[in-house]
Amino acid sequence: MKEFRQGLRGTLGPLLPPAPGRSDRFDSMKLFDVGGLVRAAVQDLCSEHLVPQTALDQYWPWARVRAEQEEQRLFDLMRRLTPQDYRRARFLLGRHAAGPVRELSRQWDRLWMRFDFFESVADWPWCQVDGWWYPCPICRWPMRAVRSGALFDVRCEAHAPRGVHYRYRLGKGSGPGELTGTGKAAVPVTPLPASSDHLAVSRPVWRYGTLPVLLELHLHDKLAGLPFVDVEMWPGEQRPDEYDLHITVTVPGRRTRHWRVDAKAWESVVALGKALHDRPGLRRGLTIVLPDHQDSERHFLGDQVAHRGVKVTTVSRLVECVKTACGALR
Repeated sequence: MKEFRQGLRGTLGPLLPPAPGRSDRFDSMKLFDVGGLVRAAVQDLCSEHLVPQTALDQYWPWARVRAEQEEQRLFDLMRRLTPQDYRRARFLLGRHAAGPVRELSRQWDRLWMRFDFFESVADWPWCQVDGWWYPCPICRWPMRAVRSGALFDVRCEAHAPRGVHYRYRLGKGSGPGELTGTGKAAVPVTPLPASSDHLAVSRPVWRYGTLPVLLELHLHDKLAGLPFVDVEMWPGEQRPDEYDLHITVTVPGRRTRHWRVDAKAWESVVALGKALHDRPGLRRGLTIVLPDHQDSERHFLGDQVAHRGVKVTTVSRLVECVKTACGALR
């Protein structure tokens, strides 16, 4: 038992039985952060795999036990919007998922009163340090702050692998302390007061609404301006949620190429594979796009959905494929 307890502080790989042919990131996953607290990514995994929450509820009073249900509730609401408002709402989820309520209400405009997914940052102690919170420079959602001795480790859970992490030193006065970047993408960030007039979308909406939209926008930006390439965001008038991007490459004298793209940002490709396997409206010819850090897992997910006529790739691989099709790599 002593060895088991010690093992829980490291990666899970040494504690798990061999699983030949299984591709998932549990082996390298850590349950606890540097402060000894359970990482929020564990919550994502429990949601995606429908793990009973009896023990976790003692520490996390979150009511939504399955991420797919929360995602479904979000898009059930959005499907009732007009196609124009739907596309606007998707864009806003990516670009304006947190901030001062005055700014959020201005950006969301007439859609503001139709969404009940925003929560007060003042109720989230995990992102507060010295009465301030710091938005991730990529997703704008609050970064997690964990004490490490006399300092705080401040990082975005989703974008820390891309270099969004900082060190915070407590200030001596009433203002914020010193935030120093420790990662390659740690650009200067303006601190915001952790008050009730600063809001952010709930964690499930951020995880399964904001992050996929950022993938879609990132992919769009990578392809914008390429010769013979047209990229349409959230196409379709009757079902704009059927897929996220329609990429068309029309080179004179050559066959037109199409990609219908659905971006996914799940923590577990195993749970994602099960969700896609059970999804009744999964379109044949669809391309599922994963973040680049899940490149090693794309084959596993591809095997799970191949019988549905669906392909799986990553952002960088799809960009390279489109560039090859339009002649940009020659």
